[in-house]
Amino acid sequence: MFPNNTVFDIDAGFLDDELLAEQMRLLAGLVNARSRANNADSRVPIHWQGHEDALAMRLNHVIEEMRLRGHANPGSVPLTSEAMLWPSLDAGALQAQLACVSARAADNKRGRIRLPRNDHELWASYKYSILARNSQSYQTFGQRVAVRSVPIEQLWLSMVNASRVAPSRGGIQNALQHMWGYVSSQSTLNPQTEDLAGLAKELQALAANHQVSYLLNSTALGELRSWLKPKA
Repeated sequence: MFPNNTVFDIDAGFLDDELLAEQMRLLAGLVNARSRANNADSRVPIHWQGHEDALAMRLNHVIEEMRLRGHANPGSVPLTSEAMLWPSLDAGALQAQLACVSARAADNKRGRIRLPRNDHELWASYKYSILARNSQSYQTFGQRVAVRSVPIEQLWLSMVNASRVAPSRGGIQNALQHMWGYVSSQSTLNPQTEDLAGLAKELQALAANHQVSYLLNSTALGELRSWLKPKA
């Protein structure tokens, strides 16, 4: 269905284990290829060329998801401290990716996050990722979804684009503390004083150990930790 060098844009949590591993191998190869950017045979897709830092971040998202699922992984790659530029998100390509993941789910190949059946389920999956970026946008999207004023195709585009924005540490802390309410009775950690990396790790462990469905279907459970890695 896709060329061999297709990089998925939807959150890694929606990918089944096999597809996730394929993406990890592909992205690792592409990130390594960026060090050979002057070579004419670079495998980096043309629309990702000039966006190699974002490609490395996408790899870190995939690696963090593999870590969350307990799969072997090569470890995160270092990032620069410069602002990250992402390639334009094509609506048709995104819909093709969703069709692929849906077809695989019908064949019992499912990711950590269930595919949303409607706009409310889609919002529930991405809401804490959005909260980590912008609390006002979180409120606005929540209100618009509540009255069903956003077509789900447009909502997918908005969620994926918004989750590409680098969250501030304060934003990550805010989102993690909101999520903490689902597991607070299972831990002695203080979410107000624990460092963010430790808090995110504990949140992941508790969500998995106690099968907290709402958190296990959240993109933020996986992707936020990848933004806490030190810069190169």
